[in-house]
Amino acid sequence: MPDITTIAACSTALAAIMAITILLSWFKDGRSDQRNWVFAPFGLAVPAGVLLTFPDILPGPWGLALGWFFLTLVYGTAWQAARVMGGRQARPLALLLPCIAVLVFSLTLGAEGHMTGMRMLPRALLFAMFNGLAAREFGRMRSPRLPSATTLYWIFSAFFLFDLVRSPFSLWLPAPFGAEYPQVWSIALFNFLIVLEGSLLGVFVTALGREQLAEGHYQLASIDPLTDIGNRRAFDDRIERLKQDRAVTRPPAIAVIDIDNFKTINDQLGHAFGDLVIANTARIAREVFGKDNVFRIGGEEFAAIVHARRDNAIVAKAETMRARFEAHRHCAGNLSRHCTLSIGLARLENVHDHETAFKAADRALYMAKRLGRNQTIMLDASAPAPQALAERRANVGAL
Repeated sequence: MPDITTIAACSTALAAIMAITILLSWFKDGRSDQRNWVFAPFGLAVPAGVLLTFPDILPGPWGLALGWFFLTLVYGTAWQAARVMGGRQARPLALLLPCIAVLVFSLTLGAEGHMTGMRMLPRALLFAMFNGLAAREFGRMRSPRLPSATTLYWIFSAFFLFDLVRSPFSLWLPAPFGAEYPQVWSIALFNFLIVLEGSLLGVFVTALGREQLAEGHYQLASIDPLTDIGNRRAFDDRIERLKQDRAVTRPPAIAVIDIDNFKTINDQLGHAFGDLVIANTARIAREVFGKDNVFRIGGEEFAAIVHARRDNAIVAKAETMRARFEAHRHCAGNLSRHCTLSIGLARLENVHDHETAFKAADRALYMAKRLGRNQTIMLDASAPAPQALAERRANVGAL
């Protein structure tokens, strides 16, 4: 059947071209575990295509059996590539064992006369399983800055559903979808789907790699290395995301947090001890407000996004932060000290006007400093700066 051979040969040649492209990129960008796993599906597709197109190059049933074995490995290594790109460890054994089991079945029980119709069922289920696992890995990577991960999630989800739905019909469909005699259309469709999935994988995995590189640069530019929380740039980006989040029904509050008498701490106990106090401030703030809601915006100054529906709940969260920090003893060698915080709060009455809320929170902070430090004050962001009646002073006793 020359038409079938031509179709299969073309898809094999395309896989070879994509594999060579990835190999050439090794020489340019260097070899890495991630790149190895990305290469694996395309590299394995070449022997799979050759053996499925020309099974007679090996004696007996080995040509077709090994061709299908390599094809199952193609899908399995695509799953492993997704794991590695998501920062997770590869699991070669979890990939190999089911592929070997299906190979053994096809050469033993699946080779018996009354069982030959069952040979395609475990293969189709294995394709579905690997596609589903790859979709899950890319689903874990989805984020606003990694749109290709979302695209890959939907691609693998679609192929997972297709393989899952076709599995029960493998007893009656023509090869390579099932056990019946192959037809030109079935060979063409099967190869088209493999080429389509492989091409989409190659395009969007390449795009995902670039997005991950850009995300790494963003992290370097927006994460404070001492405290491992966001800096002022990250704070501004967080506010921008709040503006775009339609699920926000009640705007949050902004807290501006400052360590009291920090210059004295540095002068008396040294800058290393001061860095310890700053790091402890960030750690406690993460525990109270959540890591994604805390930012270091100055030397000893922090900002936090406080989510709560009522103003007294906002103040209560800030007071939890202040009280826990006051109770914490900072220790470094023979040095130790209790320190305090002052916190200014203002609610974002409108997420599109965060500058007004930030300035109000900053005014509240300096008001707390003037009134004796180690306290929380909340201001109405919509009130004029000098309007003293707008302030709400909070302390532990009032709560």
